[in-house]
Amino acid sequence: MDVTLSQARECWSEVVERLQHGEEIVLENTRNRQAAVMRRLEADTPAGPVWSSSKARQELGTLVAAAQEGAQVLTVGGLPAAAVTRHTPPRHERPRPRNTAGLTGLGDVLDGLLADEPETTGLSTGVAALDGVCGGLARGSLTLVAAPPNAGGSLLPLQAARAAAFDPEQPVPVLYALSGVPLQVAARRLIAAEASVPYAQFAAGTLTPGQRDAVRAADGRLRAAPLSFTGPEPTAQAIAEEAARIDGLGLIVVDRLQHTRAEGTPLSGRSLPAAVRTLAHLAAERQAAVVVLLDTDDAQLTARLEADRAFHLTRPGDGAAARITVTARDLGTLASVEVGLDMTHLRLLDQPPLPAGSVPGPASAPEPPPRPTTAPARTDTAAPAPGPAPARRQPPSVPRRGTARPSARTVPGGSAVHKDGGRVGELVERIEGKVRTVLAESGGEVAAAVERLKKTAIPDVMDLLDQSRAGGRYDFRNYPDLPDILRKRGRQEADDIWEARPRWTAPPQILDRIGDKAVTALDINGAYLSALKAHLPIGQLEHHLGPDAGGPPHDTKRSGVHLVTPPAWEHPDLPNPIGDREEPGPLWITESTLRLLLRLSGPKAGLCERPLIHESWTSGSTEQLLETLRRALVQVRSSALAARTAEDEVAYEYVKAMYSKLVSTMGESNYNRDLYRQDWMHIIRSQAFANLWRKAWAARQAGLTVVRMMGTDELHLAGDWRTARAVGKDTLLFPEGREVTEVKPKQTYRLEKVAEGSYREREVN
Repeated sequence: MDVTLSQARECWSEVVERLQHGEEIVLENTRNRQAAVMRRLEADTPAGPVWSSSKARQELGTLVAAAQEGAQVLTVGGLPAAAVTRHTPPRHERPRPRNTAGLTGLGDVLDGLLADEPETTGLSTGVAALDGVCGGLARGSLTLVAAPPNAGGSLLPLQAARAAAFDPEQPVPVLYALSGVPLQVAARRLIAAEASVPYAQFAAGTLTPGQRDAVRAADGRLRAAPLSFTGPEPTAQAIAEEAARIDGLGLIVVDRLQHTRAEGTPLSGRSLPAAVRTLAHLAAERQAAVVVLLDTDDAQLTARLEADRAFHLTRPGDGAAARITVTARDLGTLASVEVGLDMTHLRLLDQPPLPAGSVPGPASAPEPPPRPTTAPARTDTAAPAPGPAPARRQPPSVPRRGTARPSARTVPGGSAVHKDGGRVGELVERIEGKVRTVLAESGGEVAAAVERLKKTAIPDVMDLLDQSRAGGRYDFRNYPDLPDILRKRGRQEADDIWEARPRWTAPPQILDRIGDKAVTALDINGAYLSALKAHLPIGQLEHHLGPDAGGPPHDTKRSGVHLVTPPAWEHPDLPNPIGDREEPGPLWITESTLRLLLRLSGPKAGLCERPLIHESWTSGSTEQLLETLRRALVQVRSSALAARTAEDEVAYEYVKAMYSKLVSTMGESNYNRDLYRQDWMHIIRSQAFANLWRKAWAARQAGLTVVRMMGTDELHLAGDWRTARAVGKDTLLFPEGREVTEVKPKQTYRLEKVAEGSYREREVN
């Protein structure tokens, strides 16, 4: 796992968990290009300075710098857990020719090009029509498959893997890297295509007896195929390490690169260019073909990845045909072919489907497709229409000389532990399947489908939460007794917990400084969705005195609610982090608000005094309880925003209804009888408010003026917010868009002073 220091701080609990499962973690300081690698201790503890987990998280830059001089020791729970040492990233250079001395004549090159048996042979893409125009997949080279969402782009790498691993004459070892795709999903896709059974029925467990027989008939060649999977969410370096363990490796499939950053997914976001360079180096070093799927057809990103060759797959009109355009980095478009899509069995067909109502011509022997110049074309990979797979000769029981047949069980890393166990992809498929079903039953009417899904959003999201927690040690349906402070005083009255909801406008002395600057109201996307990543108590809340009343110090491994006397706030240009409370004296706040106050009172911020903690109700906590569900909802939401079809419009509204209703009904609600956790509800809401406050603070540090902050998702700023950057970073502070990491401008206005201390908004055209 390769992460920057800021990424590591954000997902530190995941970093520690992966480290304890044996995964190497590379920390990169992007400011000075220093890097360090953390490895789990397997033997004696090395000599060196000791860093606790909490101290390491706070001072990652110092830790990486210290590792350049010598080994550092990281402790978790007071016990030595890992060694942190200097890391030198590999230089991604293609191997040089063996003989660099002297000159080479054109005739010598021509002799090599015309040789009957070249040193290396390429591989088939699995589509003869495509092989005919591009020569198949060249060994030693990386091919990028770029496709928009829902176009069927994953079918091309899938077809190439089948063509290599299931070749009846000479099967080629294949390594299938899983990034963002669960192992079970990838395996089902391969089996459905190879055994010619409907994928949707296979995934739903509703195969007919005949279809189950077809899978059993393919059992022999499926088990004998030299195809291995990596562990979930590998880094590019981890893929290279797994590839080194497979003898005779011919093809590496990476499914997939995600163009937007996804937490816990190294092959996503800004890391993609470096990852592609590593994979291109791997292809040249191992003389294997590498096929990488990109989940977007964005031309700028495709160009930035600098692949030697790219296949751009589009699906005009969402029909039963796909167009594949072959481009080269220095030459542009080389060729284009149209092929059929068999979405039932997840296969590409050599010929596009006939138009509706057309009559096929007289039967004749078809002319064989052109033979690829680098690899023999398979004639049994695709049929003109979905149907039973043709009978194929079983592969020889003894491997050919120089060819190994690894299995998923023998390849190290195939059993790597990952916190969601591949469940994110399963949840995504379940959500998208529900959307397709309801939209079809509603006759394609978006409004009707959305209305139906909103009505079932609460039981649906609870089912998804249940599925995301399958096998977990903590049962969220275990309702512990809650203290009286978390119970409502009456039907129309609230309980005693103060959530720090902001409702703030800058005072006149601040507004006077703005002058004629434009003020923009920004909408923070998916505020409650992001707030699902919060420290939630997972056991019975226990009462104890706070440190200022003789009790234990605040424990970052516990969470709950706390009775505090908040500190005085003396910054008129920033809202009080405690919200717009007017009553003085102690009040009950959540873990989210307390952590924000403690951070602001620390030496780095120094904005206020430390809050006085008088008593607390807390339990052991985790940030991961809702994380699998949150990641699935974010993934569906992002895909829906990218495609913008009728189905995606429904999916977007469905996801929004699920997470908003989950938060609003997890307390005392008659609409949700499966979850009674008022403490969770208050903590998640407070987390959303705390997240918004941090954005206001970052804006002020970047030189912007905070004019107003309202609710969970509304922030009004004066100044050039589009170019503002976080202090000490080169990233935009407020990237514009609809992703959960982006913002939307809702309104732009100027403040017109009408009297002393009184202003009115004037719209900007």
